[in-house]
Amino acid sequence: MEQHDKKIVLFPKWKEKIEARAFQALRNKRFEEALENLNTLLDYQVSNQEIDIAKLTCLIELGRQREAELLCEELLTKKDDHYFAYVHIYATLLFQANKYEGVAELIEDVFEDENTIPEPYLSQLTTLRSLNSTLLKQQTDQQLTVTLKQLKEAVEKQDDVMQWHLVNHLNDSDISLYNSIFLEMLKDEEVNPIVKTVIISLLQANTYDELIEIVKFSDKMYINPNDFPYMTDHPFYQKIKKELETLEQDNPSLHALADQLLYRYFFVVYPFINEDMDISLLKEAIIYLVSASFMDEEALNQTKIKESLALYIEDLLYYEKVYFSLMKE
Repeated sequence: MEQHDKKIVLFPKWKEKIEARAFQALRNKRFEEALENLNTLLDYQVSNQEIDIAKLTCLIELGRQREAELLCEELLTKKDDHYFAYVHIYATLLFQANKYEGVAELIEDVFEDENTIPEPYLSQLTTLRSLNSTLLKQQTDQQLTVTLKQLKEAVEKQDDVMQWHLVNHLNDSDISLYNSIFLEMLKDEEVNPIVKTVIISLLQANTYDELIEIVKFSDKMYINPNDFPYMTDHPFYQKIKKELETLEQDNPSLHALADQLLYRYFFVVYPFINEDMDISLLKEAIIYLVSASFMDEEALNQTKIKESLALYIEDLLYYEKVYFSLMKE
């Protein structure tokens, strides 16, 4: 229904008549009819808590969950005397829809200033908070169990793309359930090295404090994730980044491409960092490759490359291929 000009108001008798029709329809569970009349009132800027709650009731009864949620959010922004009533209704609405994470976010936000919550809302929200916490944990545990099963299947099928999506799905999760399969995947030559890098970062984020074995490209090493530097914090990575900073002022576009190439290279090889590499040659190889994207074939063919530099270029190209073999999916 179109919004009427705010200057136009309903005559009191018409307002009373439409209100009466709306609430009579609501009592008789004719929710579509009630909603139509309530919207007419709202179009004429006739609004109060009773009308807002009535509209919310209609939306819920008609199964229009998303509209009901949006209305709750709109009512919360009013920050009026009925704020905590709206919080309780919204939290209950989300809870009944099994949106436990949304309930937790809403209630925790309100409980940051618990002393301002009046009764009976404090008791009601405290009870809902406790129950929601239990169900949220159950829901999260169920999701993690399903993901674990899917990950095991993806490893068995050597499905790199599915493994990639599943391990990335675990950010901000308690991964203790996955420790065993992660340790096996890190030793498995068939698991994509990029997936292994994500697993290492998950173990680091969860402060896994034991020695682990990692195999990449037939090389093996042992690290403790809890005290091993994150990929982008690694001193060697930082050294090369600093070397590339000289490009930033002269050619920002080239610098951005060089920075991305460096990141992709480390993402593939980490934590196998050969600190004996010649930083100047690695920098030169990176700049050559990103510059090549702006050069025509004739210019490229005329460019002479010394053998030592060619080896670094070859390595970078190989690891680029490994990176995009998964990322292009």
